Amino acid sequence: MNWGKGIIIAMGAFMCFILFMVFTLMSKSTDLESEDYYKKEIEYEQEMNALKNASQLKEHVKINLTEEYVVVVLPTKEQVSNVQIALFRPDNKKKDKLLNENNSKTIMIAKNTLLKGRYNVAIKYEVNGKKILQKEEIMID
Repeated sequence: MNWGKGIIIAMGAFMCFILFMVFTLMSKSTDLESEDYYKKEIEYEQEMNALKNASQLKEHVKINLTEEYVVVVLPTKEQVSNVQIALFRPDNKKKDKLLNENNSKTIMIAKNTLLKGRYNVAIKYEVNGKKILQKEEIMID
């Protein structure tokens, strides 16, 4: 085999590799974390205030993982209202969960309703009219 054939074969293999990468990467989903990104950017200061309010509380929300449930325990010493729990799935926004609860101090989420993997949890609630935000990351297995 001479140099010319080797160069042609190498170029052909490289082009096949590039085409394979293009088709593979184009088939992957590239969801944004949020569709209304710019609106959320404007609300960022309110979110930072809510996180600061959470750090000033004596008792925080606790997330416990059991065999069958994700258990969210709200502060018992405080008057908590307007609880919203958001479970964000970083790799697939269609699998996100949003729960609203106002009556209970303990919220149980069945693990069989969630996919295995990582979730970013954002818990929003109010204590005495102050907005509170707590963020955490959990792993469902």
